[in-house]
Amino acid sequence: MSFQQIRYQPEVVRFLQRGLQTKQIAHAYCFYGPADTGKRKVALELAKALNCERSRVDPCDQCPTCRQIQHGNHPDIVTLQPDGAFIKIDQVRALQERFQYSAAADVTRVVIMEQAEKMRVEAANSLLKFLEEPLSPMVAVLITEKVQAILPTIISRCQKIRFKEVSHKVRMEILEKEGMPDYLAIIFSQIHLDNINFLSYSLQELEDLCLRMMQWCKQILEDGSIALLTIQEDWFKQAINQELVPLILEILLLWLRELLHYQLTQQSTLFIKWFEECRDQASKWERKRLLRAIEIVLQVRGELSKFVQPQAVLERMVLEIQSHREVRGRRAKFTKIN
Repeated sequence: MSFQQIRYQPEVVRFLQRGLQTKQIAHAYCFYGPADTGKRKVALELAKALNCERSRVDPCDQCPTCRQIQHGNHPDIVTLQPDGAFIKIDQVRALQERFQYSAAADVTRVVIMEQAEKMRVEAANSLLKFLEEPLSPMVAVLITEKVQAILPTIISRCQKIRFKEVSHKVRMEILEKEGMPDYLAIIFSQIHLDNINFLSYSLQELEDLCLRMMQWCKQILEDGSIALLTIQEDWFKQAINQELVPLILEILLLWLRELLHYQLTQQSTLFIKWFEECRDQASKWERKRLLRAIEIVLQVRGELSKFVQPQAVLERMVLEIQSHREVRGRRAKFTKIN
């Protein structure tokens, strides 16, 4: 990929290429905006353009340097991600140790920091000193969906570049270009979640998650206790520990809406690989109950940040959906669990 292939952020590309042409590249950038808008891709293209052996405006993608960067094994292009909940000072110190010697001639080191809002104060202070006193030319790219959460001392030293939201169609094209099959890309292009990079998961993991959510929905429909026992299974607990509950709810919500869409049109538009499962489940849900389930999941999704025990919230959600009481102009009530 080169800048020319990133057509969904033309203003960003033009701005960076002007800087490359005039040799006015900042020492630090903050790429901010919604998830899945190409921030990391543009950061990699910038790293390639700064070091390409053939062109310093649009990377060639053919020279050894471009290929090294694209495959993530260039020694002077480093990506930092949170270690657990935060980017810690030990990670910055490891970076400093790695770059304790000058780079080769004509090399511009690039540090790409994902989820930059998760940087601890001590890590931020250490990074600032490192950026202001580099041994070799260096550019830092901070990537975030929550620019307001980054420390003012950091953001004031960065050139901010906003990435605009892109359409579902473009998001789907991006995922497909990265190797995701169309039957998964059409689903995950509908999901907008901060700090979840679908491309960091294997295709099998994503497909398994879809299958498990469809099966869980079926268990909820059957009104037994199996749906509650599923939340106790190891894979579900692992997903909760990895803070994937928002993703679980998004897939469940898409599936419920797909069932409703099938009831209305006799067609499946998102879960195309699982048309027969969609038809089977849609035939068993009463329309009123399906609408109620969607309403409950929407409310839980909106209030999820208030809960400190996601497992308990999911259990209550299942019980509420399985309840056969009429919902007459009221919303299901979820109280904070301490």
